[in-house]
Amino acid sequence: MSRPKKKIISGLVTLGLLVGGVAYLFASSAGEAFEYYKHVDEIMAQPGQWQNKHVQMHGFVVPGSIMKRFDKEHAQIEYKFQAVNCGKQMEVRYSGTVPDTFKDRAEIVVKGTIADGRFEARDISAKCPSKYQAKPDGPAATLCTRGDENVETAQVAQPKP
Repeated sequence: MSRPKKKIISGLVTLGLLVGGVAYLFASSAGEAFEYYKHVDEIMAQPGQWQNKHVQMHGFVVPGSIMKRFDKEHAQIEYKFQAVNCGKQMEVRYSGTVPDTFKDRAEIVVKGTIADGRFEARDISAKCPSKYQAKPDGPAATLCTRGDENVETAQVAQPKP
């Protein structure tokens, strides 16, 4: 093979590796940007459609539903609670540290996947209570939002202790 052809081939191989590397970095860093963002009631309308997909789920913590236990094997706290929006509920499980604003009635966004009828969260965020209108002594029915606006709905069943 002649010297100019070798230079062209090595240049094309180098360019291919460079383009492939940039494409890989873009795809791996943009993974979370392509997650679905849904409310609890939207997911519960067709739960099978969201199985094993990466989802950001928006809702509220059902009052009295937060349970936690210490996982000795992984040395972290595991949380189990119910998320609600507009009368539809889903169980959420999360291991790790929760924000200080995580409590009953907190407006939350959890990131993770749905498996076996529950949401397996890998990340959780909770809005500061001053950012939304809460009715501290009202029923869980007030925990419903569409966009930035809270709306009234039918009462949500409270979990049994």
